[in-house]
Amino acid sequence: MSSSRPDFSKIAFTKALVLPALLVFLIPVISLVFFLYAQSDFDADWREAVLKQIRQDKKMTEAERAEAIQFFETVPFSQMLENPEFAATVDKDVRFHYATFRWMIRLSAISIVSSIAVVLLAGICVLCSLRSRFAQYLSLSISWHVLRIFGALQAVIQGVLLVALSFWVTALLFEFYSVKLIIVAGFLAIGGVCVVIAGIFKKPNTDFEIEGEVITRDESQPLWSELQAICDKVGTQPVDQIIAGIDDNFFVTEMPVTVGSKTYHGRTLFISLSLLRELQASEADAVLAHEMAHFSGQDTMYSKKISPLLNRYGHYLQALHEGGSTLPFFYFILCFVRLFDLSLNRLSRNREFRADRIAAEATSPRDLAGALLRIAAYSKYRGTVEQDLFEQEQALETVDVADRIEQGFRSYATAFLADPEVAEMQTAHPFDSHPPLHQRLEAVDIVFDSDESRSLLETEADGGWFQLIPGAEQLEQQQWHEYQERFRHFHEHTLPYRFLPETDEEKEIVRKAFPQVSFEGKDGTLEIDYEKVAFDPWHDPIYYREISNCQLNDNNVLQISYERTGIQKESIKISRFAKPTQEEVLDAFNHYYTRYLAAVDYQQQKQKQSESTSV
Repeated sequence: MSSSRPDFSKIAFTKALVLPALLVFLIPVISLVFFLYAQSDFDADWREAVLKQIRQDKKMTEAERAEAIQFFETVPFSQMLENPEFAATVDKDVRFHYATFRWMIRLSAISIVSSIAVVLLAGICVLCSLRSRFAQYLSLSISWHVLRIFGALQAVIQGVLLVALSFWVTALLFEFYSVKLIIVAGFLAIGGVCVVIAGIFKKPNTDFEIEGEVITRDESQPLWSELQAICDKVGTQPVDQIIAGIDDNFFVTEMPVTVGSKTYHGRTLFISLSLLRELQASEADAVLAHEMAHFSGQDTMYSKKISPLLNRYGHYLQALHEGGSTLPFFYFILCFVRLFDLSLNRLSRNREFRADRIAAEATSPRDLAGALLRIAAYSKYRGTVEQDLFEQEQALETVDVADRIEQGFRSYATAFLADPEVAEMQTAHPFDSHPPLHQRLEAVDIVFDSDESRSLLETEADGGWFQLIPGAEQLEQQQWHEYQERFRHFHEHTLPYRFLPETDEEKEIVRKAFPQVSFEGKDGTLEIDYEKVAFDPWHDPIYYREISNCQLNDNNVLQISYERTGIQKESIKISRFAKPTQEEVLDAFNHYYTRYLAAVDYQQQKQKQSESTSV
């Protein structure tokens, strides 16, 4: 569940995405302006040189001189070079320079025009995607092919422009050029192209793993029979497999799903054992009718088609974001992906309203409303319990999430509607977004904050569907045990990153995860622990809290600036350690110092939260 919503206001969207997306025009526009100027500057120099010769030529008559002057003042040298016969008489270096200007101008124009064309085409696709699920899939598919080709084309063109600018800007304006600058530009260009190509052709991982247990027909015939009755009411075919877990949601999919080491295909229904325990049988009927309605509306079929496309977009965007020089393309494509998100969310919510309507007709509006309220309350309470446990700054011997929920949920549920934020809560789902809770209730004529809603939450659940599953109690307990152990281990792993240790207990926790390490080098012994770095050539160790800056220079020397009595500096010559040890030294320093910085950030955030709470 989440009450937060993305800010799609015009100002926020423009600042966050539209303005950065315009960076894709930056290099082409600069190149176009610069190389037009460069060509014009060369034309002017050549024209002045030729006109000077004409004026000094005593063999020409005044009429011939005037005609020649008019010709060369009217026709640019760059235009004359387009004549092969004339170009053959010109020095090859001059021809090469002009050819460079001509092609850079063309490439800049191609880049700008293609970007504008893609903006128009992608915009049309976004608008078309609002019409239907089929139009949405078709628009996404077309946009994916166009945008990935656009990204590759732009990476090549802008890479070439960047290299050309790195030479000609300094050569023309300052009459020198930097080989180092050209090499850097070349590496950026090649790196950008490689990133784009890898992003296009590398197939992202689309495996969808589910934590749970497959419930076969033989194991639970009553469960399958009840589900068949629901399918008959809704008018859809039954699922191929039912997976029971402890996540706080229900969902259906036609995507291949992996449970353990086995992958299942076809129609899959995930049911939450923990939620079934907290629902009336009639409320569970409504939830499952809602899920089966997604099959009847072909929602899962289109999700199966669209999800791989969205995965490709995500993978491609990640590659562009990490490519450095490809950041302009990242923002350009991200802008359209976010616009598609609006379309996806809109149609997704329409599908949810449709499924709610079918579920209310197959059962009753009260049953659906009761299920929605209980699921929302359970999800929020579970999140609160887990957050409280995770924030504990001591090692957890046991994690009793399930017991805490069981002991406190019923009293929490009765006061659930008093929280002003819950009206905007949205049900968690691995594939789709849901409308806010109050809108879903209003759509079936149930007032959110009313006596009727409160009575639905106050009614004790009978767990009717939970009892249809043989061994459900043991199955749920086993899954909770595995989940809580993972929770405990993760909590234990994060603890050392929270402390700027003061007590003996805190020091022991951090010291256990970050014990002192030593490295022998030609200059002496280097010792690193959770709070400081000590090195034989230094007079005193340096504490992490004193460090103001540290960097590894080109000579493989780690330079550390720290504040004690003013700004001081020390260094570690990494090359003075044995080859295999050099990387270990850097990794250890980075690992231990990063822990300290993470702890500082955590404590600052904790202080801010404390101050905001007190206010």
